Amino acid sequence: MARGITRRGNFLAPFKFYRNEPRTVTVETTWHADGNRVVADCRLIGRRLLHNQTEPQVTTHFTGRVRLARQPLVAVSGSLLAMPSGSVLEAADIYRIYFHGPAYRVLERAWCDGNRVVGLMAKGLPANHHPSEKLTVVSPRLIELCEQTAGLWEIVQGRMGLPLHFRQICLWGAPDRAEGRLYAVATADPAQKSFDVDVLDEEGKRYVRVSGYRTEALPDKVAAEPLRKLQAVA
Repeated sequence: MARGITRRGNFLAPFKFYRNEPRTVTVETTWHADGNRVVADCRLIGRRLLHNQTEPQVTTHFTGRVRLARQPLVAVSGSLLAMPSGSVLEAADIYRIYFHGPAYRVLERAWCDGNRVVGLMAKGLPANHHPSEKLTVVSPRLIELCEQTAGLWEIVQGRMGLPLHFRQICLWGAPDRAEGRLYAVATADPAQKSFDVDVLDEEGKRYVRVSGYRTEALPDKVAAEPLRKLQAVA
């Protein structure tokens, strides 16, 4: 069952926390009907009072469109994954390049499978949010798993980017019902300069699909030594 489809998501500016102080997140949503579906246009907004300013700085950080339908989408299973036959990149090497903190070090290892990159989701991660019993409709770390796995393919090419845009995200059943471990499978589309990424379990059941994912390149080049280890698995 699909709990909803997100279309045309845009990453406009990172939402940062300064000096370990809390910030208020505001989500503005406009609802309208589209046939027998409901569409929500959403904006995540941050307000920050700067030094010597009387009015807060207002920034739109993310935008997205969510489409909800009465009838659930039928998930199409992906192909069964082949275990790596060559070099494997372990988390210790991945996070020498990636800057994520413990809760979002979602990759345990990764490897190439033809023209795809496969990322195994880590076990035993710290809580995603507090209080942890407050459940989210979407599993943010599954989206992050897709982004980081696709990012490894870019790093092999000598390019590192931050999330910029996706065309569509489809969500299916709860990941806690997965058969065994979860994997992200990222396939590059060179013509569109984008990626399609699936999150699958060991039986090939699909939980997330991110389509048309694109990044914006960082100006700095990837450090040479960690890059050589990534290129060794390509």
